[in-house]
Amino acid sequence: MLPALVWTQESGQVQATGAAEAKFIEPGLAPGDQLEVRLFDFPDVGSSPLRIRVSADGAIRLPYAGTIQAEGLTADDVQRAIVQALKSKQIVKEPNVSVDIISAVNLIVRVIGEVRVPKSIPVFAPTPISFILSEVGGTTGLAARHLTILHHSQQPPTTVDYDPDSPTSASMDVLVQPGDVVSVSSMGVFFVGGEVAHPGVYPLGGAVSVGMANGQSGMGVVKQMTLLQALSQCGGITPIAARSRMHILRTVDGKREDIVVDQVKLSKGEVADPILHPDDIIYIPPSYIRMQTNNLFSTAIASLYAGIQISHVTP
Repeated sequence: MLPALVWTQESGQVQATGAAEAKFIEPGLAPGDQLEVRLFDFPDVGSSPLRIRVSADGAIRLPYAGTIQAEGLTADDVQRAIVQALKSKQIVKEPNVSVDIISAVNLIVRVIGEVRVPKSIPVFAPTPISFILSEVGGTTGLAARHLTILHHSQQPPTTVDYDPDSPTSASMDVLVQPGDVVSVSSMGVFFVGGEVAHPGVYPLGGAVSVGMANGQSGMGVVKQMTLLQALSQCGGITPIAARSRMHILRTVDGKREDIVVDQVKLSKGEVADPILHPDDIIYIPPSYIRMQTNNLFSTAIASLYAGIQISHVTP
């Protein structure tokens, strides 16, 4: 149902990719699903619709029509099956029947990943992705700028470029089908090691303070994490860090790249603040000179303190 679509906006390009030749196959009914059936030609049944549940054997049982095998069928298929059953029993020449789905195991859209409330949403017809996202509270600050629709049918996955700060009608009008799965991926993490106050793994979206670990607690305050922002995130560098030899280790096409940054020049604005990529490793080695200076200073302080203590106890 979703052909290959490409929309171009003044601010950029939004794409939704799919397969034009793929056909949408509506998910069928399953045991436990609930239907609302109206038999308009039978006043004795009552004016209210019949609430029918698909039994464990996949069938529904109706007055006059009898047992109808419903498992794997759509609502229209069930309606046609009921009409045919009434005709075959020669009860009504042209039966007037309606079938609506109240709840169905397969007629839902599952939303997973970086959304506020991951859950399954009942969907009985093609529905815009904007409605689906509103039902789960939108994306978290850690969400990547695209989402993937995994289709129930023969269609390949559809990728939709989506920026929650500046959404476009093109991206928000992409249709999601019953049975689809909407996956919102994370923008990723970066790693920090070496001479920093708090080595560890951090989200590229940032956090309000060190130690926060979920998307509901202030995460996602940064759209594009830079090296300086990352260093502030991990508490800054230690006194013995080699400030002129900071490394960003990045894997590109299976090969490791080593980007060396001078933090002194970076702090002065003499060089550009590099933007981090997912899975980047920031490594700050120790400075031998700073280590020795720090050791000498520590030894001198310890000796001075020891001398003061001795002078206090000497008569």
